[in-house]
Amino acid sequence: MESREVKKIREFVVVVDTSYSTSGSLIKGFLNETFGILSQQNSFFRRCRIRIIQCDDKVEMDEVISSQEEMERLLKSFQVVGGGNTDFRPAFTYVNQLIKEGNIRHLDGLLYFTDGKGIYPVKKPEYKTAFLFLGAYDETAVPPWAMRLQLEPEELEQNA
Repeated sequence: MESREVKKIREFVVVVDTSYSTSGSLIKGFLNETFGILSQQNSFFRRCRIRIIQCDDKVEMDEVISSQEEMERLLKSFQVVGGGNTDFRPAFTYVNQLIKEGNIRHLDGLLYFTDGKGIYPVKKPEYKTAFLFLGAYDETAVPPWAMRLQLEPEELEQNA
């Protein structure tokens, strides 16, 4: 009999850039796509908590999702909050504070959905971080410690 180790995701954070440069329909499409992928894994929500943070130049909203039903409710009523300039640092400061206070105990990673035009943190966080860029982005502006993935708006508009 073969055995294999399966790493379960327990907690992760999804941050969406809610500055004027990212539209509500694209953000909703991104969330639909992300949670569609997660829902394909049968027991994903049984032991997992997802934080959805909306941030422009400050953290605007933080919602914790721990079930498929909560996710569906969020997607049906999702409203973008923000509209200021883009600064990625407040989201990282906020997440680091949640970890310090014990509100996040087993962070497996952070996904940041953005157009990439903003102020990045200089210091590498203690958790894996991926920036998911909406279209082309300035490669030289992104810190070397960050994972990167370029998404095309057309892909997300289909899922909005």
